[in-house]
Amino acid sequence: MSRITRAAIGFAVLLSLAAFAAWSGGAPSSRGATPESCAACLRASDLEACHRIALGLAGEHDYTRAIAIEEQVFERQPSSAAAAATLARMYQLGTKNTARSIALYHAALHASSGYPPALMGLGSIMQEQGEMEIATRYYARAVKERPNEPLFKVRLADVLVQSGRDEEARPLIQEVVKRWPGSDEAASARKLMDRTALARP
Repeated sequence: MSRITRAAIGFAVLLSLAAFAAWSGGAPSSRGATPESCAACLRASDLEACHRIALGLAGEHDYTRAIAIEEQVFERQPSSAAAAATLARMYQLGTKNTARSIALYHAALHASSGYPPALMGLGSIMQEQGEMEIATRYYARAVKERPNEPLFKVRLADVLVQSGRDEEARPLIQEVVKRWPGSDEAASARKLMDRTALARP
């Protein structure tokens, strides 16, 4: 997995978790809770506590239990884009059930059209599967939804370069380097430029 892909996945996770924190009213934390307590949380409709437990387990790479808990949270909040995208990310990172991950990302988009974490997740799945044209469309939509987020522009530029569309990638790369010169995204953009025809006059 490339450095850019890892960064994209990490950023999408942060977006999903931040959105869920806003939805639940606080930052994710599993302190003071255990997986065994989740059944009681669900009976008490304390979805925030259950969600925090799931995030804590996912952070420890215990995806089987994290997913089992988060599925129950999502079942009670089926119209939450953040819940759907967070669960999709758990499947994407922790299992090989790509179909379930894709379905959940689409559920997030149905709940909130243009939801950036879902677009990023779908783009990364399509890119990993070699479906560059589809990945391009997802990343382009993410750029449209969040024009001030440099990582989205780098992701789009990356798939364009991989598809031999260097000239289309050029303005994206140049914008990232110019607007965010000291960022990790700018460093990634410069590497893209160095390994393509964009480095030539």
